[in-house]
Amino acid sequence: MQSLRRPGSPFLPLQRKRKHDLRPIVNALLWQLRTGCQWRNLPFEHLPWQTICYYFHRWKLDGTIEKLNAALNQADRIRAGQEASPSLLCIDSQSVKLAPMGSVARGMDGHKAVNGRKRQWVVDAQGRLWV
Repeated sequence: MQSLRRPGSPFLPLQRKRKHDLRPIVNALLWQLRTGCQWRNLPFEHLPWQTICYYFHRWKLDGTIEKLNAALNQADRIRAGQEASPSLLCIDSQSVKLAPMGSVARGMDGHKAVNGRKRQWVVDAQGRLWV
């Protein structure tokens, strides 16, 4: 996989000079994804949370996050000795319990008796998130 800092990277726009390096921003996004903390509570003192949130929303809208996720999944599969693209994908779901007054958009999962939301995603056989 190509480096994220290399000029001409197919993943991140590196054409102009920036105030903040993009690598710590990607690291902060991965950390936020892993821990699920609030944007204002990110423990990166040298990066304002607004900057990290800005890049997240921008990259989400222009498809950068999906391209980066697919490239990382393919690199991980190759490292594991498999084909780059999976031949089988599975749809998985999870019921997420919400606080009693947490949200208006909620429902009831009858089989699990969970009051909250149900989210779905597409994973491969090893659990890598694709969609």
